[in-house]
Amino acid sequence: MINKFSRAMITILLLTLLWPASLHAASNLLVNAGFEQVTDNAPAQWQHDAYLKEEHITSYTISSSEAHTGTYSAVLENKEANHSRWTQTIKVKPKTTYKLSGYIKTEQIGADATGAHFFVDGVAVAYPEIKDTNGKWAYVHFYAKSGKDQKSITFGASLGGYGSINTGKAYFDDVTVEKVSKAPGGTEVFSLVATETGQAADPDEAAVPVLPLLLFAGLFSLLFAVIYKKLLRQRSWLEEKTHSQGLILAIVFAAALALRLWLAVTNKGYANDIALFMAWADQAAKQGLGAFYHTEMFVDYPPGYIYILYILGLIKDMLSLDGASNAALLLFKLPAILADLAAAYFIVQAGKKTAGYSVSLGLALLYLFNPAVIVDSAVWGQVDSIFALALVLSIHGLAHNKIERASVWYAIAALIKPQAFIFMPVLLLWFIWRKEWKKVAISAIYGFATFIVLALPFFWGNGGLSGLIQLYKGTLSSYPYATLNAFNLYTLTNDNWKPITDTWLIFSFQTWGMIFIAAAVVLAAFFALRKRDAAASSRVYFIAMVLIAVVYIGVTKMHERYLFPILLLAVLAFLQSLDRRMLAVFLGYSLTSFVNMTYVLDYSTITTNVPFNGIVLLCSLANIGLLLYLLYIGYDTYISGRIKPVEPLLPSEAEREDHEALAAFKTGAASRMTQSANRFVRKDWLLMGAITLIYGIVALFQLGEMKGPQSAWQPESAGQSFYVDLGDVKQLDRINSFGGVGTGKFKYEFSQNGIDWDQVMEIDSSHVAVFTWTSQPAALQARYVKLTAVQSGFSMHELVIYAQGSKEPLPIVGFNDELAKEPKRGSVALLFDEQELAKYDATFMNGSYFDEIYHARTAYEHLEHIVAYENTHPPLGKIIIAIGIKLFGLNPFGWRIMGTLFGVAMLPLMYVFARRLFKTSTYAALATALFAADFMHFTQTRIATIDVYGVFFIMLMFYFMHKYYTLSFYRVKLGVTLMPLFLAGLFFGIGVASKWIVLYGGAGLAIMLGISLFERYKEYAAARRVLRSGKGAAAAFNAESLQHIVKVFPRYPVITLAVCLLFYIAIPLAIYALSYIPVLTVMDDGYTLKSLIDYQKHMFSYHSQLVSTHPFSSSWWEWPFMKRPVWYYSGDNMAEGLKSTIVAMGNPLIWWAGIFAMTATIWISIKRKDKAMYTIWIAFLAQYVPWMLVTRLTFLYHYFAMVPFIILSLVYMSKVIEERRPSFKHVRNLFLAGAVLLFVVYYPALSGMTVKSWYVEHVLRWFPSWLF
Repeated sequence: MINKFSRAMITILLLTLLWPASLHAASNLLVNAGFEQVTDNAPAQWQHDAYLKEEHITSYTISSSEAHTGTYSAVLENKEANHSRWTQTIKVKPKTTYKLSGYIKTEQIGADATGAHFFVDGVAVAYPEIKDTNGKWAYVHFYAKSGKDQKSITFGASLGGYGSINTGKAYFDDVTVEKVSKAPGGTEVFSLVATETGQAADPDEAAVPVLPLLLFAGLFSLLFAVIYKKLLRQRSWLEEKTHSQGLILAIVFAAALALRLWLAVTNKGYANDIALFMAWADQAAKQGLGAFYHTEMFVDYPPGYIYILYILGLIKDMLSLDGASNAALLLFKLPAILADLAAAYFIVQAGKKTAGYSVSLGLALLYLFNPAVIVDSAVWGQVDSIFALALVLSIHGLAHNKIERASVWYAIAALIKPQAFIFMPVLLLWFIWRKEWKKVAISAIYGFATFIVLALPFFWGNGGLSGLIQLYKGTLSSYPYATLNAFNLYTLTNDNWKPITDTWLIFSFQTWGMIFIAAAVVLAAFFALRKRDAAASSRVYFIAMVLIAVVYIGVTKMHERYLFPILLLAVLAFLQSLDRRMLAVFLGYSLTSFVNMTYVLDYSTITTNVPFNGIVLLCSLANIGLLLYLLYIGYDTYISGRIKPVEPLLPSEAEREDHEALAAFKTGAASRMTQSANRFVRKDWLLMGAITLIYGIVALFQLGEMKGPQSAWQPESAGQSFYVDLGDVKQLDRINSFGGVGTGKFKYEFSQNGIDWDQVMEIDSSHVAVFTWTSQPAALQARYVKLTAVQSGFSMHELVIYAQGSKEPLPIVGFNDELAKEPKRGSVALLFDEQELAKYDATFMNGSYFDEIYHARTAYEHLEHIVAYENTHPPLGKIIIAIGIKLFGLNPFGWRIMGTLFGVAMLPLMYVFARRLFKTSTYAALATALFAADFMHFTQTRIATIDVYGVFFIMLMFYFMHKYYTLSFYRVKLGVTLMPLFLAGLFFGIGVASKWIVLYGGAGLAIMLGISLFERYKEYAAARRVLRSGKGAAAAFNAESLQHIVKVFPRYPVITLAVCLLFYIAIPLAIYALSYIPVLTVMDDGYTLKSLIDYQKHMFSYHSQLVSTHPFSSSWWEWPFMKRPVWYYSGDNMAEGLKSTIVAMGNPLIWWAGIFAMTATIWISIKRKDKAMYTIWIAFLAQYVPWMLVTRLTFLYHYFAMVPFIILSLVYMSKVIEERRPSFKHVRNLFLAGAVLLFVVYYPALSGMTVKSWYVEHVLRWFPSWLF
């Protein structure tokens, strides 16, 4: 007996000890992860591979003398430089995060190439690597996430890397691939998706910062504007300084070189490209040119750049440079940097002849300090600038009818990069145009001779011409994908890295590529041969631009950098045509190329497949738009003969601009600004009142019940209980409770005699149970029902018991609360004092839904002096909600009424805003009616959340800033202009205290203030010039007004800016701080400066570090398209065939038309100098652009703040069109009718109205992603 007992205990003990170990082993997806299972001196279940496969180069063994744990470790020993690895393929789950780790020990690893590391086959990212472990085992790990359809990966232990082969010896042991819930905060998460699968990294896991992109793009745009005005238009001031022109050039080039050198050594570049260049350079220096292509090393570059790498390899060896050193990095980036400078020098020389020194200097500056050019050479480390320079020199020869020179340079370009073949039609069209057929042979001799002579050293005796041809065939056939991170037509449809054999719109990508090649050739021929004249050869740069632009957009296998030559081509095309629109194309392609290359470079440490997002979408659209604009310019310039030159700013034009700036101060002009256009007439009051009244009735209808349980009971501690007596035994159906604030747990118990309790039901009273009826099925017989607090913290407002077959509450005969003791709040009796308000089924009419469980709850907590549950937003919006609860009680109507009233108030505010913008009742009424018909406005203002308050105050602050913007302190008293500034600041402060999104609008207010003051400065400068010019020029103006301008300007802007410190900093801060009184005074530490600051830190930490998922989340770029509406309420208790639902989305007609309207508003208002309309798009962009920088989870309702300005842009475009075509008013009226009709059609899904299920599912759900 004892022996049996002992054996049983030992068995149990062993199982207990071994159970955790078995769990750990099961979590590791790798088989034989400790390399303890050995077959033929190699670890079982593992395979080996290498870049160079000769047996004498690498040995693959196991070691019994070196092991981290156990007996064996796996060994890779590269006796010669190689990239060797042990690999194993394992199964993974889609969209799952894994930790990949293990131990590494090294011996004599080379310092100038990739060391020992763990990796995933096909995933090119910057893995953590080890070179010197000092005789110890080093732990290496990283995190990665699988793709949405991924089922397997090939894990590897490696020595050396892609393009960075190495020597030495590496031991590997105890490797692990294990599933984790998520990576630690701040940890980089790679994508496990192999590039070839066409799956991109998860944007949520792999995000790159957008702010630096926007800042650099903005700075370059500003530089472009300054250079355009100061050097291209105002040329005379610099043309006269002939003695200093050389010095200026030297300073510019020195600054450009210094900037590039600094960036070159501070940025490691694209790791794979730099590693390959260094490996090729070492190979060329070691093996010589003749043997370079005849080893097992991967090489996909033609011989042209290998000459340069050969020289770099010799220099590297001569100076004994460590490949990992900054000196080596700079050395390999230097050729491209020098090519940048050479291209800029070529621009200067070409520009001097056609446009003069000032223009040539400006163009050189734009090229030298172009972010796309700088990123490509100095940051990335690529050689596109060398290729572009050789290509342009070839085209330059054609432009000057030097076919021999052109052929030589073209051959050199083709030897550097095969992309030169894209430009072959330029040469062929030159022959057709010139009709100099005899020179075809001459060109061929020069071109082929150059090509063969330069390629010969590589292939003489090693394959000859056929070897060279095979090299180009292999290079051109590589990367068989639709697009490789090139932001073009295929990226626009999210087909990055898709195989070219896949179908895209009927045909395969490969077929579409051929179609676009044909289109490129046809367009090139059209522009070359149509309307030929003596200057037709001057089109060659433009024709080359058309070829590369069309090919980049629609031909397959395009990389992100293939568009690079268009930058240099655009500059020279401008010098050929002197059409300023070419500079606009140059600016556009500079920005898109910069974004494209920077995005790919930033993502290169995570994935080779850039994920699709809003930046990619906009950039792809911009590239397509630029191509269309380029074709339009070509037709207008070369076919129609219309040139739009850069017009020099002559004294007469400067005088005209001064007169335009001072038009309001001409003799006879009104001395004060008229307000008559903004005065309301009877029609305004009627229209505004009617729209507001109708909307108000619709908004208040079925808003929510006006009665609900008010009193509450909250137990103090666990164990407190009570039971109720139903009089006799009843067949129960369910128990309903109306939840209050707080979370906790309680349980129900049932008895027929009051002594024996059974049928225990434990209930988790979570935050989702707040202010809604929760039902617990209880199909049993009982007379007594007991409730016991299991975990304190929850509260309850009413408890109702239903008998089977009845929807009327059972009467409570009595209750026993002896064990309830002293509650925290209320009493047990209060749970049964409002039984007449009980609801059998929970609906939006009698309870909370969506985020009301946070905001309505917090509003109530403020009233009851309870510590607020929701602490991620400022409190003022919730305080406003609390006012409604205070006035109407704790019921759905009470917590929703204030938001609804603010939504109603938005309509007269919109009317007033539009009336001031457009000066007519018609357009003001149109804007107001469209706003009333918008779905988002209706839904978002009828739910007790805080967004409505933020948007309301955003509208108010921009209204008053617009009012200030249209005033001038030269024409009215300074104090008059300060009042709207004060009100804008006041509502800015109130808005920020409601929700932080209002802070975004603060940037828009600052921009509008800056533009207004700059306008005053321009008037001041113009007034000074007019007064100085003499009585003749000044006679046209009111001299007293001009003197007033000159006198007051130095003081008024200073005063304005000084009071803005009060209006926009001090007062908003005071409002913001005061709004926290109800929040902080009930907390343990009370209201202190420290507690206020700590609260802000917590809020910022929450929003900046929030990492979660939600089925209805969407990104900023998806909002205008309404890809994913937010489903607020689902009506779960409806009868079969019926549906009640509430969804947050926009009116499709308004939102989708608004995309085009806002884009057109920006363009047209600037082109027409309609500065009053700048308010529309400044306000829109101020609220929209910051969301591009937000990495946290976002939803469609965040677009609500932009909707008023989208509507104003629609009205503005209607006004602009009607000014030219009065009959367009019929279209405008139809548009309004369509928007109202859609509101009526969608009203059931916006209001929760009960309808047939088929109506929602088949009439309203237009797309699969519209779930409601």
